[in-house]
Amino acid sequence: MNNKELIIDTINHRHNDIVPYQLDLTDDMEKILIKELGPDFLKTVDNCFALERNEEFEIIDETHKKDMFGAVWLLDQDGDFGVVENQMLPEPKIGDYKFPEPDEKKIREKCEHLISEENKNRFKMYIVGFSLYERAWSLRGVENILMDMVMYPAFVEELFDHIVEYNKAVSKIVMEYPVDAIFFGDDWGQQKGLIMGPDYWRQFIKPALKKMYSFVKENGRNVCQHSCGDIYDVFGDVIDLGLDIYNTFQPEIYDVAKVKKEYGNNLSFYGGVSTQHVLPFGKPEEVKEATKRMIDIMGENGGYICAPTHSMPADIPVDNVLAFLDVVQNQ
Repeated sequence: MNNKELIIDTINHRHNDIVPYQLDLTDDMEKILIKELGPDFLKTVDNCFALERNEEFEIIDETHKKDMFGAVWLLDQDGDFGVVENQMLPEPKIGDYKFPEPDEKKIREKCEHLISEENKNRFKMYIVGFSLYERAWSLRGVENILMDMVMYPAFVEELFDHIVEYNKAVSKIVMEYPVDAIFFGDDWGQQKGLIMGPDYWRQFIKPALKKMYSFVKENGRNVCQHSCGDIYDVFGDVIDLGLDIYNTFQPEIYDVAKVKKEYGNNLSFYGGVSTQHVLPFGKPEEVKEATKRMIDIMGENGGYICAPTHSMPADIPVDNVLAFLDVVQNQ
């Protein structure tokens, strides 16, 4: 059984003796591993997913980059993307703002890599990051878009409709290729509960997700959704919408055994080994114990891909990366 077949079994909740795994890394962590362990080290990591990201950035200078939607990101601190400095939508209206067209040439290049010989045995996912709420706040501002949900709901719906149409246009190109899933990235959770609360999530985000998920599922592909934080209140909702895989599943937030019992037959979970606690701060033996625990609980009857809860950042000791790999590679 190859890795793609293993993921398909996992999504369909068929038991296997081996739980699939993924070593997700930030660029900085990848550079550290190559420096410490040699340029061929990553070839020994048999990841189950092949991933390509839709995001493209124009580098402005050493501390600034611009995304495809015109948002300028300040990069003067550690982190994934930085902080948005400008505001493309200063008022709660679309006005003269023009939404971008998908970069078809680059999308096709990334899809060609996904289906290349090196990835033939992997489950192929195309990542559409900042896929809804995050795209909205990157254009409008975090505080503003949350207030808009209360004060200007028609504007929020219109903005989300534009974002959904962009995502569908990207997905339409991707689905010309034998790619297995679309991965939507969009953080809704905080350490306790949803940022906007379940009522506003259901009012604004759920209808938009229904359009995106339905488009993907009607084309015979799987849907993966990323959201950091606590989204427990809406697990039932995303299952009803047809979600196949949820990432990132943070053990410091969820009662792992409870979530497995309640939702493990209807949803597959991807993540679970904490980049907030055990990976950066634990000893290698503690990393091994935490990884084994997640596999034992979440891997029962399929439905689990063992991975760090987020792409591993550079503050994780190399020995802890190796401890994680020791467990997942020697099941």
